[in-house]
Amino acid sequence: MTQPRKSAIPDIALLKWRNIADLLAEVAGVPAAAINMVEGEGLRVIGVSKGEDNPLRQGLLIKTDEDSRSYCAAVIRAREKLVIEDARRSAFWKNSESVKAGFISYAGVPVFHPDGDIFGSICLLDRKVNGFKGPVVRLMEEFSEIITGHLSLIAKNCQLEETLKEVRTLQGLIPICANCKKIRDDKGFWQKVEVYLEEHSGARFTHGLCDACADKLYGKESWYKDFKKPGKEE
Repeated sequence: MTQPRKSAIPDIALLKWRNIADLLAEVAGVPAAAINMVEGEGLRVIGVSKGEDNPLRQGLLIKTDEDSRSYCAAVIRAREKLVIEDARRSAFWKNSESVKAGFISYAGVPVFHPDGDIFGSICLLDRKVNGFKGPVVRLMEEFSEIITGHLSLIAKNCQLEETLKEVRTLQGLIPICANCKKIRDDKGFWQKVEVYLEEHSGARFTHGLCDACADKLYGKESWYKDFKKPGKEE
């Protein structure tokens, strides 16, 4: 369940996701809601609703191995929503850690990266039997798509920042020697033009000779005169 390396999530996005979790818990009338992100072989809680009865805490790492029988891990593996009305009636779920903690009902939906990779899940937990009828699950799915949209914007912003770092524009007055054409850097050292530009931009140089310089250097050479004859040049 290892998550591919993705863009770092800014604090403003995390704050919005915590507000989403809090709103979901209030609308659904349940004690616990959370947004989780795949991290290594587990799930990291990155958005959690307020309330003393919520067993989930910001930053908590949830085990997702088969032995843990985690509700959210099942959502991640199946990449589909999961609703459990009463886990005590299930031979598989009745011995899960959540049931032992008193949370017998669950609703969860997956959250995806824009490229289709699994990002994590949104979940609701309840201590009483709850089928999560009405618009609750649909609202969770809408919030899942909103988070995917946030992730898309975050990725694009990171790409833009990296591009801006690579494009270092030369600005202002550049001291250049009138004779040898070397450039003085901000430390007072004189450098060849190509060295200075390579250090202050993304440019790389390859060397050649313009026609005027080639004529000046090799104009008297017979092989060069022969090369310059009409029909000889490529």
